[in-house]
Amino acid sequence: MRRPRPADGLRSTRRSRTFYPVDPVLRDRMRVASAEGYYTSLLRQDLDFVIPYTMGHLGGPQAQVTGPDVDRAAPLIERGLSAKDRTPPISDSVRKFVSSTAQNLVIGGPVAYEIDYLYSQAAASGSPAEFRLELVLPGTLSYHGRQPIQYIPAAFGGPRDKTGLTYADLDPATLITFCLDPAHEIAVRKMVGFLRAASELQQADMPLIQQSTRGAPYSFAEHQRKRTELFAKITEPIGWNARGLFQDDHLEPYEVWRQLRFLEFKIRLRDSIMEQLNATLAAVGDKLGFRAAIELTGLPTLQDVDNAKSDLRSGRRSLNDLASFAV
Repeated sequence: MRRPRPADGLRSTRRSRTFYPVDPVLRDRMRVASAEGYYTSLLRQDLDFVIPYTMGHLGGPQAQVTGPDVDRAAPLIERGLSAKDRTPPISDSVRKFVSSTAQNLVIGGPVAYEIDYLYSQAAASGSPAEFRLELVLPGTLSYHGRQPIQYIPAAFGGPRDKTGLTYADLDPATLITFCLDPAHEIAVRKMVGFLRAASELQQADMPLIQQSTRGAPYSFAEHQRKRTELFAKITEPIGWNARGLFQDDHLEPYEVWRQLRFLEFKIRLRDSIMEQLNATLAAVGDKLGFRAAIELTGLPTLQDVDNAKSDLRSGRRSLNDLASFAV
């Protein structure tokens, strides 16, 4: 259990905590928002490519700080997005922030960060010197009325709610919450619930296979076919193909179409997260005295996906070419 130490000579305003859950009830709350399970883990891994690992490499997509105060803002933003003592290049920090937020958002629901303003210890007043964006651990955020709270281990101390869990009050003015757009929220929550259930039931497959080989009145092949249909239907809203789970049961054009749909979903996630991140940087900049934003270049856009869909319908591009674009 820990609260990260602020930089030398700086006073932190952070109220949230980072910890490993010990209390069983708290552990269960956090497990509900985790990627625990075979299929949910696969989805989380694939969402790690909302921004590709080539970001920042020579010839690859880039992230850069832009704006009238870029010289002052760039190092502050680089440190603000980094969770490490060593400050990585801005492209690495942006890729990790966006991918991690997308993973938590799809698997666990709305994702909250706390803006930790760091003030000089020597100054009694004035503007913050730096900031950090600190993840509020998924599954630990709740509300008492309109007051946001974080459930924390009892060892930290603090008030308890009626269930006996210890919590800390958070400052709503420093909380930033990322959410899925309403068009996807219901379908994604239903899909993730299905994937969790399918992961839990996966252990039952082996006995069924054994019964099928012994001549029992049960067809495991039919079981697999129906399961494949269910996976294809439940994942259709975002286009995810569950690592080719149902690839053999559909024609190649349909498979490519789904790949394009999944790419479209990832782009929408990326753009939504970046829009809110830049809005957060605008608010932070008001306090720290800079105007700047993060700009991404060299990445596929929604227009690129629309063009690819049109090419698929018309046959202007080969399926292999379109499949390579959708990776």
